[in-house]
Amino acid sequence: SLDKQSIALLRNVSRGGWSVPADLLAGTIPEETSARLHGLADSGIIERFHAVPIIPALVAGTWGRYAIRFHRNEAAPVQNVLQALTFLEESIHNAVFSTKRFPETTLFVFSKTQEELDLILREAEVETRPMLIRSYNFPFPINLSDEESLLLRTINQTGEIIPSILADHMNKGKEWIQAKLERLVLHNNNPQGVAVLRASINWYRINNFMHAHILLPPGAKEHFASLLKGFVWNQLGWPPETAESVAVEADFTGWGDFAAFKVRSERAGFPVLGFALFVQERVWGRGYKF
Repeated sequence: SLDKQSIALLRNVSRGGWSVPADLLAGTIPEETSARLHGLADSGIIERFHAVPIIPALVAGTWGRYAIRFHRNEAAPVQNVLQALTFLEESIHNAVFSTKRFPETTLFVFSKTQEELDLILREAEVETRPMLIRSYNFPFPINLSDEESLLLRTINQTGEIIPSILADHMNKGKEWIQAKLERLVLHNNNPQGVAVLRASINWYRINNFMHAHILLPPGAKEHFASLLKGFVWNQLGWPPETAESVAVEADFTGWGDFAAFKVRSERAGFPVLGFALFVQERVWGRGYKF
């Protein structure tokens, strides 16, 4: 079981976009962040950190970031596609109940063309199509100094992200490490970052936290605030709203919490039509060596 701060820490690790490790837990000292991260690693909830390359920034040119979604009974093709993808960023694995609208596996990948991905999927005998998430156009690659490349390689070799620990590995000052991370890591104040610091997360190991994607009748949309009162939630843009259902995501403290929401929703006339639970986020960061 985890306390609220450790769950918040995990959610930030999952989202990425923080500038330096100390920002992961706002208002706490870096030593506490480090201790929590190592505790989560010791429990098997998170695995080693990676400096995941932002391929378009490092290679330049026109690129797209795509999502490839696999639904139930497509396990064998998923493995075939995993082996064939060169610029694989991460994969997300879910447990899906009572619906085929949520994917069991989603791959996030960089590619210059959708046709390249279509060919890989066709050879794996998969009917799904990649969906473009974001387009990139870098006329020139962002060049790294030898020391900057070494810092990112050190993260990937050691799995560490805490500046004081990296400083010992590189024989550099902590302030130098932190300044370099602020320049190299992609975050809201640095759109020119070349990497995101991420770790694989085994959500299934947590007893008191569930992140669920839920399908409800479309009429529930006007009542989300009351149906989900007390929970952290957000309406989902995918799968898109239809005449049959609308999708929402929410955090629960466990099955009991989820069951209470389910009963509340059913009593209001909006039965749950299906749901998916986070099981694992696996970081790959394939396709570029710092």
